[in-house]
Amino acid sequence: MTFLTSSNTHLGMATIVDTTLRIALIAIILLTALGLGLLFRRLLIRRLKQTVLDNWLVQTLGVAIVLPPLILAGAVAPLIWDPTLLFAYWDSIRSQLKIENINITGLTINLIGTLLLSGLGVGAARTVKALTIRSLGENRIDINIRTFIGRIFYFIILTFVIFWILSLWQISIGIPVAGIGILTVAITVSIQDILKDLVAGFYILLERPFHIGDQISTSSTPSYTGKVEDVQLRATKVLLVSGEEVIIPNSLIFGGIVVNNSGYTERRATITVTMPEEQFVTGETAEKILNAIREVETVKPKPEPTVSLSSYTDKKALLTVRFWIANGQLSTVSDVVYALHAALPYADVAVRESGGDV
Repeated sequence: MTFLTSSNTHLGMATIVDTTLRIALIAIILLTALGLGLLFRRLLIRRLKQTVLDNWLVQTLGVAIVLPPLILAGAVAPLIWDPTLLFAYWDSIRSQLKIENINITGLTINLIGTLLLSGLGVGAARTVKALTIRSLGENRIDINIRTFIGRIFYFIILTFVIFWILSLWQISIGIPVAGIGILTVAITVSIQDILKDLVAGFYILLERPFHIGDQISTSSTPSYTGKVEDVQLRATKVLLVSGEEVIIPNSLIFGGIVVNNSGYTERRATITVTMPEEQFVTGETAEKILNAIREVETVKPKPEPTVSLSSYTDKKALLTVRFWIANGQLSTVSDVVYALHAALPYADVAVRESGGDV
């Protein structure tokens, strides 16, 4: 009896020591794997931060490199504790849930692959977007176009990653493609006016019919004349000569007539002179008007000013006076009005065309 008791005691002590050693060995393996993973992550991130990769992609790769040592340690730990424990536990779950045909290895690989593809895909998309914007900026392309093209590449890469993940899980791409098609048609119908503005804005940014700082006049209803403050994909901001800022949808500019007033070094102005019939003398009145205009120094000598008789009704003569001024010189038109009023105090003088500046 004493011999059996002693044997049982030694057997219990051996079991405790064996269990303690196994726990310690498993803890050492897990901590070593974690330490190696963190070391690899630190070295990798330090290296990748010196490249052009986006920070999201760098951090994702940093997390990914920690996983292999932990996965390896996690696979070794149950075998150290009890080689049959892991398989017995899985058989118990399968019998309770009545799962017979699930490949645990394939499921684990798919889950890990999905996580890695998601992280790497977002990081790659962000990196390509940043590189696209940076490289196009070196060619002095407008920031709006650079951002637009960068976003296109961003969504293309994400779409490719999504289809890759679907193929990884062996899901037919016909269902998401059909859903995307229906969603695209619905969105296109609901925002067709916005799409018109975007297409028109893309054309304006590429063709450059006018630049920021130019003065333009539109043929829309109502018409606008002012200085271009900003050209965006959806609309163009114009500071009117009256001091108001108006946002014009690009489709109105694209589909109408736009006059770039800044594209000319000189503009023609037109003034009408209405005078009583008895005060009008053929030849003499026209010469008096031309002399008055020539006295204004800011009027362009070439092309020469002209005076023509437009109508002769109700005992009044209507004369049309045309002359050329430098672009943007509003004071020239006013000076001509003052000069004509001084030369013909009995006549009514009115501005009909101001040279496109008001």
